[in-house]
Amino acid sequence: MRRSFFASAASMILTISSLASPAAAQPLGEGCQVGRSFGSTLLFPYFETDLSDFDGPATLISFNNRSLFPTMVRVVLWTDWGNPTLAFDVYMRRLSVQTLNLRDTLNGGVPSTGEGEDLSAFSGCNVNPPFHRNPALTADEIVQLKADHTGQLGPLAEDCAGSPHADGVARGYITVDVVDECNGIEGFDPKITPANTTRPYFSNGDGTGVAIDDNVLWGDIFYLSSANASAHGSAAVALWADETAFSSDGIFTFYGRYSNWDGRDNRVPLPNLWNQRFINGGPFAGGADVIVYQDTGRRPAYASCGNSPAHFPLQGTVFAINDPGDDIIDLSTAFGDIAGLATQRGSVGSLPVPFVFGWTELGSEGSQVWVQPTLSAAGIYSASLDGMPVEFLCDDEPIVETELRMVGWANRSNEQENAHHAPERRRFRPHEGRPGIIGADGNGAVGIIGRCSGMQEAGSEDRSVRRVGCSSPAS
Repeated sequence: MRRSFFASAASMILTISSLASPAAAQPLGEGCQVGRSFGSTLLFPYFETDLSDFDGPATLISFNNRSLFPTMVRVVLWTDWGNPTLAFDVYMRRLSVQTLNLRDTLNGGVPSTGEGEDLSAFSGCNVNPPFHRNPALTADEIVQLKADHTGQLGPLAEDCAGSPHADGVARGYITVDVVDECNGIEGFDPKITPANTTRPYFSNGDGTGVAIDDNVLWGDIFYLSSANASAHGSAAVALWADETAFSSDGIFTFYGRYSNWDGRDNRVPLPNLWNQRFINGGPFAGGADVIVYQDTGRRPAYASCGNSPAHFPLQGTVFAINDPGDDIIDLSTAFGDIAGLATQRGSVGSLPVPFVFGWTELGSEGSQVWVQPTLSAAGIYSASLDGMPVEFLCDDEPIVETELRMVGWANRSNEQENAHHAPERRRFRPHEGRPGIIGADGNGAVGIIGRCSGMQEAGSEDRSVRRVGCSSPAS
């Protein structure tokens, strides 16, 4: 793997220079390339939506089926800690387009599709059809969904799923996977998601399971703000699947963190090092931002409100380099402000950078990253640029979960890891008739985890869970 010219033992590297020449050109990933293409998974790396002000930030997305045959997809919303909050199916006719306004979605409005269509090609649709009435979520589920994406306490859980945002703007990211069955709407603590390995969302190495390997999706995303008179957009990140190239054990794949990197999802991994240009002043007085998605390398993790999972903020180093490169400024303490979460929009202007234009280098020594630079002329116009991927992970070996690196890439033993890791299972509020949980241990054994009767905790090596009905009301 090529090393950045500022490579270090730190997990992230961000270099800012004033129009200095970049390192020598690199091949564009060859068989590891992602981006503007067709994929079996789409990543919408960041969304932001003001929940109270219609003139505030809003996000619109579209995902499109380029196949000559109908397709079913499963849409999952994730918080900026990488926790799933909402999952639902969308039936797509041949060569069709589906759009979402995240403000509608966060208010319980889920697309109703497939009514009157022949759904026999997709199992489970007779039980969990993709059509329904809206709002599709209960009142409590809507409040909880908004709370999860603003880092607040909600009515259905006693913990938080994302970082706190006092501005009332919900943030997170979205994945869309091609699937071959219907699993309905999960409006709180969804289980039929890529994070689930108890009932496999992916079957290892053969392109089967809930999700399949049909590379037929493409899409786009728009960020709007009436208050700032701005709008900009980009293509969705298309992740193609190849059961031959990406099915081995111990390799990077996009969803590999959920199955200890056994290759079962067959998806190409994201790059891990990026270059991109910025202009932070002059005609772009609104500033330069970078939208950064980073794979946490972990399964979902929750924390008591007011705290965060142990691995946040994601750590790294930041350097500012002048022209001709004789002054290097270490800004590492500010790294978490621009890229410390699983997804966020960070401002280059928030860093004490003594020049207004240049280029950045952002990446991770061993973690998937996607970078989208944006520029804004406040109240006039805005623009999205393309970052340049320069380093890829297809030939690298990831670290399995029992060896995950924490702050400063230090390794912890299993005992230390368990002592410091935040809960990876929602702590549900006691509620009469609330479903219980079945958990599977590393050997496949299952047992009730008692969500029906309160706040009991039970550990399992897998930590994957699914809902089952309670046989009696909570005590």
